[in-house]
Amino acid sequence: MRFHQLENNEKVFSYLRHAKIKVENMGPEDIVDGNQRLILGLIWTIILRFQIQDITFETEDDEKKSAKEALILWTQRRTKGYRNVKVTNFTSSWKDGLAFASLIHKHRPDLIDFDKLSKENVKENLAMAFDIAEDKLGIPKLLDVEDVDVDHPDEKSIMTYVANYYHTFAKMKTGDVSSKRIVKMISFLQECEESQEEYNRLVSSLLDWIHQTIDILGNREFPNMLTGVQSLLTDFAKYRTEEKPPKYTEKGNLEVPRTLR
Repeated sequence: MRFHQLENNEKVFSYLRHAKIKVENMGPEDIVDGNQRLILGLIWTIILRFQIQDITFETEDDEKKSAKEALILWTQRRTKGYRNVKVTNFTSSWKDGLAFASLIHKHRPDLIDFDKLSKENVKENLAMAFDIAEDKLGIPKLLDVEDVDVDHPDEKSIMTYVANYYHTFAKMKTGDVSSKRIVKMISFLQECEESQEEYNRLVSSLLDWIHQTIDILGNREFPNMLTGVQSLLTDFAKYRTEEKPPKYTEKGNLEVPRTLR
């Protein structure tokens, strides 16, 4: 049994080394032997690498920030302007639950009536935020009220939990962008169809006029009276000066590739 446990854990460490994740002073034996301090350290290393390290935030001066700093900046931007919310760390700034609630309200204002929340209702705020995040947003409830409503909340635990908010809302944003692209594509296809219908209508109208004009001009039965000949000449002059130019322009427009709006 121990042999298999060591072998399984060795595969984990082998993958971590392949992923260039530094795991020093620790090996499969420490995990199998139940060294809690090292196990917790390994769990945090994995969380940091796969859940937090990829978090980025663009600043105006393009300054590179660590994942922790980027997550703080992201939170500060999202909670800016919310009453009694000032995020400066991953400990005391979250104790009253308003920071969690403001993040949810910023992205889903339909889920929380933030104006009715009170800074004094700490337990209620935390419980509500955790429940809504799990039930409505699919964010795992990694924290309990008792984990945050203490003198010194665990920084790593809160940071890990907030990172879930970041990734969830990032996916929502990506989904919104995808939806907008789909709507734009549907609109484009509808415009193409309408443009094709309009083109067909104009071509059909022009062809009808051409066929009708050919029939008229091809008629070789001329009147015997001078007045009749003069009427034909007047009609022909009208055709050349009034009817033909706009139709010629219309034909040219139909020959040019149409540009959609």
